[in-house]
Amino acid sequence: MKVLPRRRRAALINSVLGVVVLAGVGGAYAAVHDDGSKSTGSGTARVATVTKGTVLATVSGSGTLASPSDAGLDFTTGGTLTKVNVKPGDKVTKGEVLAEVDDTDAKATLQQDQASLTAAEANLTKVEAGELPASSGTSGGGDATGSGRGTQAATPTPSPTPTVDAAQLAQAQAQVTQAQNAVDAAQRAVDGTTLKAPVAGTVASVSAAKGDTVSGTGGSGSGAGSGAGSSSNSSSNSSSSSGGSLSGFIVLTNPAGMQVTADFSEADSLKVKAGQSATVTLNAQSGTVLDAKVLSVSSLPVSSGSGSGSGSGSSGSAVQYAATLQITSDTSQLRTGLSASIQVTTGSASDALSVPTAAVSGTGANRTVLLVNPDGSTTRTAVTVGIEGDSTDQITSGLAEGQQVQIPTVASAGSNGFPSGAFPGGLGGGAGRFGGAGGGVLRGAGGGGARG
Repeated sequence: MKVLPRRRRAALINSVLGVVVLAGVGGAYAAVHDDGSKSTGSGTARVATVTKGTVLATVSGSGTLASPSDAGLDFTTGGTLTKVNVKPGDKVTKGEVLAEVDDTDAKATLQQDQASLTAAEANLTKVEAGELPASSGTSGGGDATGSGRGTQAATPTPSPTPTVDAAQLAQAQAQVTQAQNAVDAAQRAVDGTTLKAPVAGTVASVSAAKGDTVSGTGGSGSGAGSGAGSSSNSSSNSSSSSGGSLSGFIVLTNPAGMQVTADFSEADSLKVKAGQSATVTLNAQSGTVLDAKVLSVSSLPVSSGSGSGSGSGSSGSAVQYAATLQITSDTSQLRTGLSASIQVTTGSASDALSVPTAAVSGTGANRTVLLVNPDGSTTRTAVTVGIEGDSTDQITSGLAEGQQVQIPTVASAGSNGFPSGAFPGGLGGGAGRFGGAGGGVLRGAGGGGARG
């Protein structure tokens, strides 16, 4: 009998072992992936019961609290401060006088403009009365019938009628209008020397003291100017991406009507709609959960930085979109600028049949579950899914309450499709299962190939 050389014998043994192991691998792989119409359940498979309850789908974002009633206030008319009636921390009411500047010049201008208006109105009155000489009346002679009888009385001479020059009238009216506009502007300038609170609130800051000079906005009055400033500044402050704050000679904050602008990943933002309910959790007080409602969703991206959403679409360069939400819970103890986490309910179904999300396979209209039969075997069953919740899916057809479904075993992160990431039969995990750099075959977890 001819004896094979040692190297050839080792190679032959390795080849035989390879065939055996590959056959075992194929059988194990088929067993793991077998989801035929009737398969016996494994001991490690989880089973869930079809139950009735509420299915919720939510998305998460992050944002900052801000109130549209917050206001950064400035004088309409600048000048030297003569009164400052408040300090930070004071609570004020709507219409309360906060500060005043010297109004001497503003009042002098108003008096001059009022005098000009009086003169223009007097000139208009004279023009309307007419300044052209009256035309002479017609002479009489003969009676009304033209008979020429000397005994007929003559026709009376008519009174002169004033004649108004149209061009003079238009010019005089324009002068009155111009003078009136000047008086109105001067009156606003006088009113603008007094700063009043447009809303009730708390004084957050005062940037100057009595005797200091402050600039004016030159707007259309204290009330209108403050309101416009409040709207603009509040919008800037509520933007979580800008991180800005209100500015002005006096800043008022007011928690009434508190809102939050939250950023959502682009995928999640498509699910957020006006009117949806939400919860707001303060980051500084995790036990404080507030109710809220979505007011609007921006159609423009607010950032391209790192995502802070709920995961879907959130990556290092994810685009985000902002949604504004109105807080409906008590806001009296809230402060502008507090950071918060927001969870918006994008879908819900009450008293609905549901199973764990992990039990449902497929997408769209092609959804199935593994229904557990009374004998323990499973049957692949088609189902219709309604609301896809965070942890459970609503089942609208295909299952009944009390039935059981199998939750497939998910392979671990071994990247080879086998549970625990190892080949069946204990051939080990990790690199080099089918040989190392030297060209050997079927090396075990810790050693070389089969040796002769």
